[in-house]
Amino acid sequence: MHNLLRRQINRFMGSVEALPAEFDKLFAAIDATYKQADIDREMTERSLDIASQEMLAQNSKLAEELKVRKSAESKLIYLTNYDDLTGLVNRNLLNDRLEHALASAARHTHRVVLLTLGLDHFKVINDSLGPGVGNELLKIIAERLSICVRGSDTVARLGGDEFALILTEQSEEGSNIDAPLVGNSNDFFYPHLTEILQRILIAVSRIILLADQELQVTCSIGVSQYPKDGDNADLLLMNANAALSSAKQLGRNNYQFYTSDLSTRLSEKLTMQGRLRLALEREEFILHYQPQVDLRTGRVVGLEALVRWNQPEIGMIPPGSFISLAEETGLIIPIGAWVIRTACIQCKAWQDEGCGTYRIAVNLSVRQFGQPDLLTFIAEVLAETGLAPECLEIELTESLVMTDVERSIDILRGLKALGVQLSIDDFGTGYSSLSYLKRFPIDVLKIDQTFVRDIEKSDDAAIVKAIISMAHSLGMHVIAEGVETEAQCEFLRFHLCDEIQGYLFSKGLPKDEIELLLREKRQLPDRLLHFSSHVRTLLLVDDDESILAALRRVLRNEQCIILTASSGQAGLDILAGQKVDVIISDHRMPGMTGVEFLYKVTQKYPETIRLILSGNADLQSMINAINEGTIYRFMNKPWDDFQLRWHLSEAFRHKELLDENRRLNLEIQTSNLAIAKENRKVIDAVPVKTQTSRP
Repeated sequence: MHNLLRRQINRFMGSVEALPAEFDKLFAAIDATYKQADIDREMTERSLDIASQEMLAQNSKLAEELKVRKSAESKLIYLTNYDDLTGLVNRNLLNDRLEHALASAARHTHRVVLLTLGLDHFKVINDSLGPGVGNELLKIIAERLSICVRGSDTVARLGGDEFALILTEQSEEGSNIDAPLVGNSNDFFYPHLTEILQRILIAVSRIILLADQELQVTCSIGVSQYPKDGDNADLLLMNANAALSSAKQLGRNNYQFYTSDLSTRLSEKLTMQGRLRLALEREEFILHYQPQVDLRTGRVVGLEALVRWNQPEIGMIPPGSFISLAEETGLIIPIGAWVIRTACIQCKAWQDEGCGTYRIAVNLSVRQFGQPDLLTFIAEVLAETGLAPECLEIELTESLVMTDVERSIDILRGLKALGVQLSIDDFGTGYSSLSYLKRFPIDVLKIDQTFVRDIEKSDDAAIVKAIISMAHSLGMHVIAEGVETEAQCEFLRFHLCDEIQGYLFSKGLPKDEIELLLREKRQLPDRLLHFSSHVRTLLLVDDDESILAALRRVLRNEQCIILTASSGQAGLDILAGQKVDVIISDHRMPGMTGVEFLYKVTQKYPETIRLILSGNADLQSMINAINEGTIYRFMNKPWDDFQLRWHLSEAFRHKELLDENRRLNLEIQTSNLAIAKENRKVIDAVPVKTQTSRP
């Protein structure tokens, strides 16, 4: 007898053996129907599988033909638009892209930044070592420039040793062109522009080994901006070249923004420099603190100290507007020393006042990292403040530690010997070599906020997952910066990121406000943690209210919370604020089909179990959705109440099994992380022991 029939008889009529004999023929017929239904379903599934395989084969053949055709077209386009030596955009395509960027900027009130860059004293290298070495040098510089900007930006070679870069604003960065400028007007035209310029200067100046010689090349950069410095490509390029000439006249290895009166700009810079020199003695600097939250417990476990300049005449100045000037003038050394000392004093004070024991993170600049007395200074601060070394975390950027790898390793090992924690900030934006990364005694990797901001995009999501997996395999913790939405936190939670930092929990706060937050023991809500106990939750999505009511009646005794939504968008809104285990959705809905809705759910909430219940579904779209993992099961309307409840129960069991597997995986990962940390300690100790044992 069919198992389903037996369960139904047991449920409604008692034991099968106790049934009167006159029911035998009836149940035999029903049993035969069930078995035939099983056979029919199996045949249907086989037919669908065969059809799917044939379609995939045909699609593969068409894709290959299209690939060959596109390859030929791409080769033709490449020959007329790209530099043969470096592979970068050439002047011809640069002009086209600049015109296009300006047209788009005019339509959407965006801004465009044009950089022209020239290598300093390149002719000396070319003449002394030969054009072959010069060409290899140009290739390396081209690669470094490409790494310094986003994929949406343009890097071009104009000819000789000159390059150009087009930096375009994204839609979320745009604002009214006529809006008044506040603070650093150059940064206003392109987010973090001065930071990018500094990154380019550092990247270009890294040591290059060519022709058995260590070469260090610097560059000068000119900057022009649309619409501030011109409204057409020729004018912007001319003004950028003028700024480039000014940069070379001012000693090279720097950048200059175009202005109608360069002397005025220099005067303003000198004024700001003078104010910066007085800021420390006038106690104009303050620290804000941004919490770092553990995704296992939801509690604050660390704080990052962020310096702010409260200038009496200008007001609060963000670090991006003065840090580069402080670096350039060397003032970053006393400012950085003040930040470290003040942060350690405050962290120890909070501990003594009973606010809790937290890790305090401070950023270390390039110049600070290069100071010969750095280790002595850190040791003295820890001794003076009484702060335990493990409570201090030193943050370094990728570009900083990769400038001189062997020297960086020695300094990092010295810092580790003091007992402090080490982290790499803005990870993913630099050019770390994995072979070097595993040699660095790093405790924490901080995922740069640019990846977190666009985490819903497949490329950035893949990068974030890879960083988390790599860091854990190397015995490192992972902190994600710039987490602003629950969807971002949900993604990071699901992929076992250790901690988050960002506006979702709190922005950087002054001392009094962060102290209040710590005393209140504010936490992340349970639904955003790695694992939290909750009642089974079902989301029903259908544009027909009568269907939703009927489903609620059928499933009212299934011991789960039932949520309903009348559209795909309404379902996404519910998912943004409510943890859901299983989703049952109609397919034919206005505005967004069930498959489209569940595809978006798959991207944002991959741990959910997703089912389609529809009477008007396109078979091919269902097959594709199942093959892609968008839906777990497809059910037809009208439904059988018993089978619907059975499928729902199976979906909940499947979800709970996946959760248990993730929990066990986290336990294994935690153990492996501890083992990897111990292994790193042993590996890091070996070279130190070898060095100290030399006579």
